[in-house]
Amino acid sequence: MSATIDRAMGKAKVELAVGIDCCIECAAKREYNRMVLHIMAADDQPTPDDESRLDLLLEFLETADFSNLRGSNENLDGTRDARCLLGRSLDGKPSVSVVEIVNQKT
Repeated sequence: MSATIDRAMGKAKVELAVGIDCCIECAAKREYNRMVLHIMAADDQPTPDDESRLDLLLEFLETADFSNLRGSNENLDGTRDARCLLGRSLDGKPSVSVVEIVNQKT
C-alpha cells in the first residue's frame, strides 16, 4: 500500500491494495494505521499532504458503508487482488474506485 498526492489537482489520493482476506475496509484500516505510525515515528511535523491523506482515510473509515461497498464490487470484497484509489468526489466526500486488477496466479 502506498499513499500518493495528485499535485496537479492538489487533492489527497490514497492507493489501497485489496487482496485475499483483505477487503476495502481492512486495506483502509491498515493504511491508516501505517500512516499514523509513520507520522508518530517521524522527527518532523507531518506535512500538509500527510495530514490531508490521513484526514481522507479517517473520514472514509468513519462514513463509508463497507457492507454496501463490499457487495457492490467483487474487487472490494477481499476475494481477489486489486488496487483501489481513494480520493474525493466532486461534492468533497470520500470516493473509492478500482484502478487496477492485479493478475492472480492460478
